[in-house]
Amino acid sequence: MTKIFVPQPIPDVAIARLREIAEVTLFDRLDRQISEDELVEAVTEQNILYALGEIDYTQRVIDAAPDLELIAAMHMTAKFVDIPYASTKQIPVCGLPKTGVGKTTAEFTFALLMATAWRLPEADAFLRADKWHQNQSTAFMGSRLYGKTLGIVGMGLIGQGVARRAAACDMDIIYNKRVPLSPAEEAVYGGAEHRSLEDLFMESDIIAITPALTHATKGLISEDLISLMKPTAILINTSRGPIVDEEALERALRAGRIRGAGLDVYWTEVPEANPGPIAGLKDLPNVVLTPHMGSAARETRDEMAMRTVQNIERFLDGKRPFNVLNPEVYGETAIADEVIG
Repeated sequence: MTKIFVPQPIPDVAIARLREIAEVTLFDRLDRQISEDELVEAVTEQNILYALGEIDYTQRVIDAAPDLELIAAMHMTAKFVDIPYASTKQIPVCGLPKTGVGKTTAEFTFALLMATAWRLPEADAFLRADKWHQNQSTAFMGSRLYGKTLGIVGMGLIGQGVARRAAACDMDIIYNKRVPLSPAEEAVYGGAEHRSLEDLFMESDIIAITPALTHATKGLISEDLISLMKPTAILINTSRGPIVDEEALERALRAGRIRGAGLDVYWTEVPEANPGPIAGLKDLPNVVLTPHMGSAARETRDEMAMRTVQNIERFLDGKRPFNVLNPEVYGETAIADEVIG
């Protein structure tokens, strides 16, 4: 019987289906990630590796599984898998469609945007601390959205989803994208208007960072750009941490040069030690911090897990999995992918 290794818990519906078609070994700890030494030992007799959670499938791990036939990732890019090395061993690596979680991440981005503008975590703490003594006072104030300008950096699937939600809240939308949308497309997104990055940072009341992490976008949101923001402006990042200079952002927030920030992604993330923002950002009450959970809706994670199971089922049926990340193992042209994380 085919043996499948799963390196951390996945939705019950997916693990149940896998157990119907294969012998499944699951590392079931939720309090930590599996170490590489444990992983090397666990994969020794496995035929298929389920990949997720930034658990690195290095050359060492791949070599530890001499009977390995497939790596199925619950991820769009699976950069934590050594895909070039898997290709040298003719092992297919498959992932998820890049459109798979876009709507969920756009919804989460807008939720984080609203929570930051309305200071919802602070409001919760304010009430729990018994500080609510007046109505219609200035003791606790948030920022409304309607009539404000939202600047979207990266007008792809996620950015467009954020734009739709912003338009429904009567916000004015400006955006930056390498290739601007057509006038017809801009009309769909609330009459969005293209801007240079500098103009976008100067004009926006709220800025949403949504592009993919590439060599071009790494460090894109620099101290120079942050210095252009209005003192009442808010920065939201649900893309990738290395796009934003965290230290520059902290300085701007601490000095009161901008009003707030909502962050779901960071320069340091799992599986690195001490994942999360730099310490100074944790001290600031006007920063909303979440643990990279832009796709962490139960329904979406179920769909992601089952799509990964479907890829495994197709492979076991002798069919090509969907979304093969190294098509060269099937004699096709390798994917030219500029995304680095």
